[in-house]
Amino acid sequence: MKIIQLIVNRVFVSSILLISMLFFILPAFGIADGINVTFYLYFYGFPFRWVAIASKTESKSNFMNTFLGNDGVSIQLLNLIGSFLLIFLLVSIIFFLVKKLYRRKKEEI
Repeated sequence: MKIIQLIVNRVFVSSILLISMLFFILPAFGIADGINVTFYLYFYGFPFRWVAIASKTESKSNFMNTFLGNDGVSIQLLNLIGSFLLIFLLVSIIFFLVKKLYRRKKEEI
């Protein structure tokens, strides 16, 4: 039961980090020239860009205005899974190192 709880904790922390990186990491910007109109593309996500937002306006605005005033949102599932797994691996390594340091400190006392 303790192992399941550790995995659930790491998955939870990884999920929160994955979502919060949408807000804190600046988007990559691209231009897609269509037939009648030019679309401005914003790519969000870290470490792989897994959310693409198309907008007709060039105004670079904050995250919420980009999501609310857009012409399309695309989620790349493979990039999302890859980002989650990489963040999960980093979180697991950090948890392992913190646990090891905690045990070392506890043995010294």
